Amino acid sequence: MILNLYPWLINLYKEIILSNIFKRKNFGLIINYNTNLNVDNLVINIIKWLFCNYKINYKFCNKCINCNLLNNSNHPNYYCFDKNSNISLDMVKNINKIFFNNLYISKYKIIYFSNFNFSNKFINNFLLKIIEDSFYNVIIIFSCLSYIKIPNTILSRCYKYIIFSPNENYILNWILNNYKNIKLNFNKFKILSSIRISNFSPLLSVYLLEKLWLLRKNFINNINFIFYKNISKYVILFYNNHLLEYYINWFLYILLDILRFNKFKIIYYNIDYIYIIKYLSNLLSINKIFLIIDEIFLFLNDFKNNLNFNKNIFYYKLIYNIFYIINFLK
Repeated sequence: MILNLYPWLINLYKEIILSNIFKRKNFGLIINYNTNLNVDNLVINIIKWLFCNYKINYKFCNKCINCNLLNNSNHPNYYCFDKNSNISLDMVKNINKIFFNNLYISKYKIIYFSNFNFSNKFINNFLLKIIEDSFYNVIIIFSCLSYIKIPNTILSRCYKYIIFSPNENYILNWILNNYKNIKLNFNKFKILSSIRISNFSPLLSVYLLEKLWLLRKNFINNINFIFYKNISKYVILFYNNHLLEYYINWFLYILLDILRFNKFKIIYYNIDYIYIIKYLSNLLSINKIFLIIDEIFLFLNDFKNNLNFNKNIFYYKLIYNIFYIINFLK
């Protein structure tokens, strides 16, 4: 069987497991993706197939001891660092020491790093040493958003696969065929907008439609606060630590649409709010839009690199800088 594998992952799953790469001893496997496509879902199916005692072609049994241990998250030959793990060199060394002292109950020992960023060169070198020098049959699997940060020393010792987003018509049909509530409550333009502003991620698009659509509507309908003298009302209305990333993302797509409206006249992201895009395009020059986009990227960089800092400071700074650009710069 294959467990809950999304349709856009099935072909790559078959390609990977039916290849000859698993005949090698000790190697890395990198799965690169450009948006949220639930790569973890793909990887766990690959790992189950590798561990299964009774697999047939590309299917695993989901009943043998190895499959059951994986289902219960206590397989001694598998360890996962999920995307929320605060990975340190000591942690990796400790896992390595404990992990490789465990008995074999399967052919492989597998470590999975979900959404790994390769930013720590000491961890990279240690993982490279495991791949190169271990006398165990080791597979290290990485999923990541970009190849850019991956050192060439690791890239050269890994098999690389790329998952591309499905096209929007594929996603649209998948949503309409699998989510009756969305089909009943949203027209085509709204669904297409959700797909585009979710970076063509089917899962994020569904989440946006089901959980955040009213918030987005409220955000866009009140965006004029920032264009007039009601900046304090805007700050209070839309400040929320858990939703801030979404607000920034929606605002960025609005700005990109204004650019497109003024300059390029091509496909828009927010096709359900063209009238607002048209209205805002009369208030913002192209130069101001680029200045605001620069401020947003500075904010995102500060936000990312100061995880233990007070986020309110960055948020207020961003909003007031945007307000100043809109209302006072020529």
